[in-house]
Amino acid sequence: MTSKSVPLIVLGGSDRRPAYMPPGGRSKHPLAGIKGVEVKIGDRPLIEVVIDRIRQAGVFDPIYVAGPGHAYRGLSDGVSVDTDGGFGRNIQVGVETARRLHGDGPLAVTTCDIVPEPGELRMVVEDFWSHSPLDFFFPMIKAPRNPERLGASKWKPQYHVQPEGGSAPVPILPGHLAMFDSAALRWRFIYRLMDLGYRTRNRPILYRNAYMARRLLWIMLVQDFIHVLNLRLPTFTWDTLLSGTRAARRLKEKVIQQSELELALRRMFIKRRHRRKHPERKVRMPVVDAMSLARDIDTREEALAFGAVTA
Repeated sequence: MTSKSVPLIVLGGSDRRPAYMPPGGRSKHPLAGIKGVEVKIGDRPLIEVVIDRIRQAGVFDPIYVAGPGHAYRGLSDGVSVDTDGGFGRNIQVGVETARRLHGDGPLAVTTCDIVPEPGELRMVVEDFWSHSPLDFFFPMIKAPRNPERLGASKWKPQYHVQPEGGSAPVPILPGHLAMFDSAALRWRFIYRLMDLGYRTRNRPILYRNAYMARRLLWIMLVQDFIHVLNLRLPTFTWDTLLSGTRAARRLKEKVIQQSELELALRRMFIKRRHRRKHPERKVRMPVVDAMSLARDIDTREEALAFGAVTA
């Protein structure tokens, strides 16, 4: 592995039921099942096309595919990591496998249902290295102001963020690549948060925030109780609820700044002890032109737009 190659976990789990569709997507046909193998592009399983694109970028190695072993055991490239739980559980199995094999340090996670452009992957990873060391890196994708340019993906919920150095908020779509220092994150909290976030995907931001806050409260209170026992300030619950709720409201109002969002995620995701030990490290969420990292294949119509067929 070169000094600028990072282990990558590709999430290839199964959707047991189709996703909730917002009003703008009610006419679409959401996919379920194991998209990595059941969606085919040019007679090849989607996961093979995705790994090929990642290999062409030359910035990730090795590549682990976290999903049902029976589906991915015959991979021609990449290492299969057997897991068939919820979204958070699949992240957990993939991350723990990579950490066991490579130790603490930079790791990356993506999903199997995007078709990344190698040049766009190289561009965002170069941004990561040029601002390193970072605790967490999650590029947001600048959306066209005319949703019609998104074609079959125009139904996807958009947010508005004022980018670094920008004068006004711009529409963005969430990216599907995250890079992070694996020793810095509050993993137990994040696994549960990702599970709940996936369960509420495509729903309004304030609904998602309230839903997740109610179901995460016990985890946060237990963590603060442990802090008290260890003679540490019990600030986790307050930090997380305040930061998450404020960020959700600002996203709803379309006035949030990139720096404000980065600070909120730093308070929520990064261990307080780590923040105090490394105050110079940041969470970075740049707004970039890399549409291939946002256009995930959630519906039959989006699969067809890529020239794909579905089982």
